[in-house]
Amino acid sequence: MKRGGWGSAVLFLVVVMAVGVGVRSCVNLPTKLASRTVAGVREGIAEVFVDLLHVRPEVREGTQVVWGQTSALLEIVVAEKKIEVGYDWEHVWLGSRKVIHLTQAYLVKAGFDLQKSFVVEIGPGTGEVTAHLPPAEILAVSPVGVVSYRDEEGWWNKLTEKDREGAMQKLSEEGRRVASTSGLVREAEERTGSRLTELARAKDIRLKLDSASSPNAK
Repeated sequence: MKRGGWGSAVLFLVVVMAVGVGVRSCVNLPTKLASRTVAGVREGIAEVFVDLLHVRPEVREGTQVVWGQTSALLEIVVAEKKIEVGYDWEHVWLGSRKVIHLTQAYLVKAGFDLQKSFVVEIGPGTGEVTAHLPPAEILAVSPVGVVSYRDEEGWWNKLTEKDREGAMQKLSEEGRRVASTSGLVREAEERTGSRLTELARAKDIRLKLDSASSPNAK
């Protein structure tokens, strides 16, 4: 065979091998890109939860648990407000009346117990995730300042220390009741949902929130 013929044959073989490698790479490319996309979504949604709620949720891909839930905190406060609560106590004995009037300001804090279950499910579509959150709750109802105290007592129906302690206890219970109906829990849930969705969108993640149920709740 002429020298030029050998050179052409070698060149042809090199081209065939290069084309084969290229085709194999193209065949594997979608799988690699999909893998990177799922990994990116997984890391991205975890960052969203850590940045906002200081908890890395349990992440699932289908039936597989990729990693478990972790948090350095026990709870996270999302919303707070001040409320003013009043309580009146009265007792009448043989026409003699004694009364205690109490008013106290409280700072109410609402948020999430991070020991409860936060679960994120990857999919079903590319860049889609569903997050299952526990319900928000009242985390603290703390008195602010000094209680306002006024009392009146009858001639033979005198106030006792037990009366005062009982009234203070009832004031504390009333504070917790008013806090629970203040709408702060709903505000905490709405604020959290809105912010999580916003942060996820910034990472090209479509987040669906499901706070009504949490798989394998603790």
